[in-house]
Amino acid sequence: MAFLEVNSPRWTRRIDFGGDPISVGRHPDNQIQFNDDGLSRKHCVFERRQDGWWVTDLGSRNGTKLNGVKITTASMSSGDVVRVGNLEIRFMSPESVAKATAAAAASGARGAATVDGSSRATTGYEAAIRRVCDAALSKQFGETDIALVDARGNTLHAAASEDGDAPAESVQIMRLLLLACFRSRASDLHMEPKPDKANIRIRVDGVMVTLVEDLPINVFRKIIGVVRVLCQFDQSVKAEVLDGHFNVQVKSRRVDYRVSLTPAVHGMKLVLRVLDPANAPSRLHELGMLPWMFEKLRAVCNRDAGLVLACGPTGSGKTTSLYSCLREIDLEQRNAITIEDPVEYQIDGATQIPIDSKQGHTFGGLLRSILRQDPDVILVGEIRDVETANVAMQAAMTGHLVFSTVHARDTIGSVFRLLDLGVEPYLVANALDIVFAQRLVRVLCPTCRRQVAPTLAQQLKMGKGIEGMTTIFEPGGCAFCLDTGYYGRRAIFELLEMNDMLREVVLKQPTPQQIREVLRNGLFTSLQGYGFQMVSNGITSYEEIDRVSGSEP
Repeated sequence: MAFLEVNSPRWTRRIDFGGDPISVGRHPDNQIQFNDDGLSRKHCVFERRQDGWWVTDLGSRNGTKLNGVKITTASMSSGDVVRVGNLEIRFMSPESVAKATAAAAASGARGAATVDGSSRATTGYEAAIRRVCDAALSKQFGETDIALVDARGNTLHAAASEDGDAPAESVQIMRLLLLACFRSRASDLHMEPKPDKANIRIRVDGVMVTLVEDLPINVFRKIIGVVRVLCQFDQSVKAEVLDGHFNVQVKSRRVDYRVSLTPAVHGMKLVLRVLDPANAPSRLHELGMLPWMFEKLRAVCNRDAGLVLACGPTGSGKTTSLYSCLREIDLEQRNAITIEDPVEYQIDGATQIPIDSKQGHTFGGLLRSILRQDPDVILVGEIRDVETANVAMQAAMTGHLVFSTVHARDTIGSVFRLLDLGVEPYLVANALDIVFAQRLVRVLCPTCRRQVAPTLAQQLKMGKGIEGMTTIFEPGGCAFCLDTGYYGRRAIFELLEMNDMLREVVLKQPTPQQIREVLRNGLFTSLQGYGFQMVSNGITSYEEIDRVSGSEP
């Protein structure tokens, strides 16, 4: 399948380009929506015609440029770049995707180093890392463009364009590992020592993928040394748990890394957490909610008071969704304060406060304190105890807009979680406005996904949404997706809006079944039902939805 690679000053997105037109502009109805003064509400449209792939300007103010030339309508070839406002959109045809995948596989078989145009022979572990780098279609920068910045903000190893000296082997491999994380969209990098070697794995789309199995132990120790220097760790401490951070600068872009070093049987295990805003949605419309869910959540974000809860397991994207809610609010006119453990991403216009248990700063204590800071909007990282829950709900009822998360399986479970903490039913019924649950599911790789016929059991479980469909898709495996069959992730949602009927039920010590009976009479889509709609649209596989959402009552 063809696709569009969309690059903005803040993020990069890949959008599949099949038979349906893709419009670009500032209006939320566009498939590519971006708030930029250089874009019109309906700026341009990409479409497939009988004679090829075309881009057409829709009478925009500032025009549409194809490869630097202003056009009204024009056909596109693979690799062509369309510029609209601050967006750069590169078109890739199905043929070029197939060629890139084949080239990456051939390059891996030869063990050649091609990330920065070099053709020299490499060691086995270096070739394995470069294969992952070469398999990516987007190659905006190379390893030599990465500048390493320590925890105090000092640039220890500048990019090659700024420093002509050849880097040490440990620094070179460190940069190569970070480049592999960039190009594979990895969220974590794990280095695990063994008796005479070390393994390197990366977490891509929530799943661990082996990068190197035979890293020499001396190279592993050198990399650990580089990380210790970047994090400003005490070099005399050798076998204790250490937590730190550093960042990199690449092409005027900053990416932060959280570091954890933990003593294991054969040495120190290293885990890097990649905090790259480019891999996460930044606005509410980018979350991919169903239209009615988006409208309800956006309406609450524009209110002066209320309580919005996000629920789901660790790593399901709750905080990212709440950040997107915050960005819907005009933070120049409203005072927004967040309490987080820890603060992962910076939000312009908001005061962000980290939890510090050593100083006695807890969610509940800080929440009481910031109420004296005249806040309009409050984000509490998590409701863990009855004190935090009570203060958050009282704040929501006294003129504050409050966002928070709670660990619960689904939206109905969130209500009972609050009641189990000891919150009075009247507070839950009157303070709560919206609860949404979410999970992250992997999206099928468009290069290698395969059509299959759904089984009778699958048809029965998916119900009416799949009725009449003769094919669904399952994962394949190619170099482009690291042989996983999936490329990228999307969220599935379940949204519960409190109404008068639900409030009456909550006040009477309800059972989950009583709440479900009320929800059946309104607009409600379960996590699994949401996921099966994505299966029927060919976005993900049945097995992925079954794995993530599990069985529902």
